Amino acid sequence: MDTTDMKVDQPAKEPVDLPENRFALELEFVQSLASPAYLHYLATNTTSEGQSLLLCPKFKRFLKYLQSTWSKPEYSRFITYPHSLYFLDLLIQNDSFCRELAQVSFRNFCHQQQYYAWQNRFATLFGTGEPKKDLALVTEDNDEANAPVEATSS
Repeated sequence: MDTTDMKVDQPAKEPVDLPENRFALELEFVQSLASPAYLHYLATNTTSEGQSLLLCPKFKRFLKYLQSTWSKPEYSRFITYPHSLYFLDLLIQNDSFCRELAQVSFRNFCHQQQYYAWQNRFATLFGTGEPKKDLALVTEDNDEANAPVEATSS
């Protein structure tokens, strides 16, 4: 059978031109998901059908693609803000989280909790900033404080 005589029922899909800087664009977008203010912006924007962008099935598929790609160690090592992956998981798995993000009070709550998490991590890694007393100095101070005072005559 000659293949040149066959009718094609469906037109061939044209190849999609992907930008050369796709890696940088995706990285920037994934990292922007660490910002509760940006998540609030996405939650308050709607599609042409009036549906929240975060609840749109097409956008959810895009988020799943990002999750499957950027959760891999060879990609996640470039992420500066690990909260972005945490929020990405929540956006995919929890529709009530997506709806709550439209509320300013919830956005502020997320931002506050994120700040406390960073503050705790910093204190755990680097300490509280107060100098630690050396054990030898503490013992010398105690010896001097407990030493008998000699009476001096004037």
